[in-house]
Amino acid sequence: MKPWSGVIMLEARGLSYRYQANQWLFKDVHLTVQRGEIVGLKGPSGTGKTTLGKLIAGYLSPIEGMILLDGKRHIPDGFNPIQMVLQHPEKAINPQWRMSRIFTEVHSINEELLLSLGFKNEWLERSPAELSGGELQRFCLARALGKQTQFLIADEMTTMLDAVTQAGIWHTVLDLVKNKNLGVLAISHDPHLLNQISTRIIDFSSLIRK
Repeated sequence: MKPWSGVIMLEARGLSYRYQANQWLFKDVHLTVQRGEIVGLKGPSGTGKTTLGKLIAGYLSPIEGMILLDGKRHIPDGFNPIQMVLQHPEKAINPQWRMSRIFTEVHSINEELLLSLGFKNEWLERSPAELSGGELQRFCLARALGKQTQFLIADEMTTMLDAVTQAGIWHTVLDLVKNKNLGVLAISHDPHLLNQISTRIIDFSSLIRK
């Protein structure tokens, strides 16, 4: 599979979504993220921010609207250059597999990235139950950041972690934004965090209508 190249813009255009026959969660949402920037998306819990992230990452299909990469409609096929890391890493991992198998299911092990995230080699032979929440989240981030990844959707990615672990994870992400031209949509209800890491911040309430 050839690496993705030349993608400079991620765009959500006119996204609308509702769950089954329920009322619209949001309608006609427009959002852009350039490679090399961190866009903070703030707002209270339960307003639809996570759903928007899942639509952009391809976990859900929009009822209306589309996702574009560099102006072209994006439909994930194979490895998706838009990756998402959620708040609860234990829900994203097969509990019966060793960490090495979970990692190499997606791509080869990037030892440099694992090292920058503080992930120890001996952890690869452990099961998810033998790692802490912070260790699992660092693993999930490393798994998401393959060579083909152009954009990262970070949904409350470090909310449940201690301050030291949070700082270490975001330090690595900021380095990737700077050195690898990674684009990030950081979803959070924590204004202090977004003020520290973001290139620009968007209030989710300003995007939505129902």
